[in-house]
This record gives sequence, structure tokens and C-alpha cells, in this order.
Amino acid sequence: MSTILEMTDVSKRYRTAGGFGRGRKGFLAVDGVSLHVERGEALGLVGESGSGKSTLARMANGLVVPTSGTVRTDGQDIARLGRRGLRRLRRNVAMVFQDPLASLNPLQTVRQTLENVFHAHGETTSTAELVALLESVGLGADYLKRYPHEASGGQLQRVAVARALALKPDLIIADEPTSALDVSVRAQILNLLADLQRDQGISFLHVSHDLAVIRLYSDRVAVMQRGRIVETGSSEEIFRSPQHPCTRALVEATPEAELPA
Repeated sequence: MSTILEMTDVSKRYRTAGGFGRGRKGFLAVDGVSLHVERGEALGLVGESGSGKSTLARMANGLVVPTSGTVRTDGQDIARLGRRGLRRLRRNVAMVFQDPLASLNPLQTVRQTLENVFHAHGETTSTAELVALLESVGLGADYLKRYPHEASGGQLQRVAVARALALKPDLIIADEPTSALDVSVRAQILNLLADLQRDQGISFLHVSHDLAVIRLYSDRVAVMQRGRIVETGSSEEIFRSPQHPCTRALVEATPEAELPA
């Protein structure tokens, strides 16, 4: 395997308003984290709310600039990329966000949403290609003319996945992609992502507070607490023999029943 994403000693400090020196010191959201994702692998990043996992995910594709440390995709330091390099990064690393409705323009049809991805990179696409893209996520051609308010949450998240797939990325970062959906729809979307990993060899960084989700859909797991990675291992290792108190608490709070297929 080759490494598609490598983050080395990455930190992110945010300035905070207020007196008593807090504005100068700031808030350390991510503290010296190192992790990697291999090509074709699904890495699960799990932690409680406020642990820093979403900030880390956004640093992985350049949406947030690290205060220190390095982020490399395909061996390239993204801090050193020029405009063209960043454009290639946007092709190779895509994101699926938590709230599909908030991530889509309510004034644009699904066709426009998908076409905009290609246009942003100076490319054009055909109706047949757009239909094939929708079919790859389980949607029909009739969705091309729909607006976001004309689709369910699960359907919208499939559109968001289709948008992420449009430029054939090597890595998809899925930041809590199912937490806004009900349980049955959640399983459908997660199964779709697992199928894409298996059939197309796409790497995934799954970000979630839900260890049950991470257990089912990740090859390896990294547990995050208070801005740091406190434990890593295979999904099986983490559940059979959790070592860190935070990991043990997450495992103990995880229902035995799996998500429905």
C-alpha cells in the first residue's frame, strides 16, 4: 500500500476573545496529531464532541490551515502548493459534510450542483455522465431537475456523495455524514460508502462520534480526546482490547446490535 494522506505533528490553535491573556494564548483545538491513511483504506476517526476531530478533518484537505505541523497528500506538502496544486488537491481529496441540506445550494438543481464541480476545474460534462454519476449512488435521472427541498435527507446525502465522486478523487473525507439521518437511511449511506471503497478503491477518512459506525465501516480506528490521538489500532483490536480510558468508555457505551443492512 502507498500512503494517500499523512499528517505529522499537526496542531491548530484558535485565538479566543476575552481578557486575562486568553486572546494571546488562544484555544488549542488539535495538539500534535500524527496519522495516515493508506490507499484503499478506510480510517475511522472517533471522539466525543469537541475533541478536535472535525478541525483535523478540515486540515486534511486544506479547508483549515494548521498552526504547526505538516499535511501531505500523495507525498506533497499542501502548505507548499500553489494555485494549480491546490486545484489538484481539490480533485483528489473530496468531502462529504454532516448536513446535506446545508451543504447544497437551495437555489440550484442537482444538475447545476454537479455541473458546478466540473466547471470549477475548467471541464464540461454530458447528461449521460451526470446520470451515470447519480446511478452510482442509487439515484435516477429524474433527480437532475430536482431542487434540494424536493428530496429527502437520505437522497440529498446521496447527491452530496455524487458531488464528491464527480472528479474521481483518491480520498473522501466523510465528516459525520449520517448523524442528521434516521437509522435506516444512515445504514444505506454507510453501505454506499463501503461499496465505493470496495469497488472503486477510494480511501476514506470517516469522522464520527459514534463508535458503532466506525466499527462497521473502518479498517483502522484512531481515537481522539481533547485534541490528541490517544489510541490507534485495527477496528477489531480497538473493540476487543481497548487500552485508553477514553476508548474503553466509548466501547462500553456502544450498543452490541449492529446497524441494519
